[in-house]
Amino acid sequence: MSTITQRWFAFVEVEDRSGASAALTGVFSERGVSFGSISTLDVHAGLGTMSVEFAASERLAQVLVRTLERLAVVRSVALIRADDARVQAVAVLTDVPADLAVEPTVSVHRHGDGDAAVTMLAGPLPAVSAAVASLRERDATVEALTVLPPR
Repeated sequence: MSTITQRWFAFVEVEDRSGASAALTGVFSERGVSFGSISTLDVHAGLGTMSVEFAASERLAQVLVRTLERLAVVRSVALIRADDARVQAVAVLTDVPADLAVEPTVSVHRHGDGDAAVTMLAGPLPAVSAAVASLRERDATVEALTVLPPR
């Protein structure tokens, strides 16, 4: 297997109980892998889904998945490369200029007017990331950015 480092997302379904997040982060910490991001996507009926973004070789990513799957709090793990077309993202921003231009694959939803306006972008991760980077350069504020599990 290649030692080339790639960007990955692990979508981990965990039991909603004390120590679940610590158990996940411990697996990465013990192997010297830091996160690009980690977030809780949904918690319902005693289960939560967490998204963990990280960079690693394919071999190390597979080791991390196998180790996560052995944790008592983990129900399932889905590993997906960040450049996979199924990876979708949602960004929530404020202070977005009125002349916003994004790729056609990104949907834009605006709520409110003036200083209270909130803009949501949704679409493929690369396109949303590019739009967010461009808007940051124009002094927009990113309030939240999350990646959705593949469907």
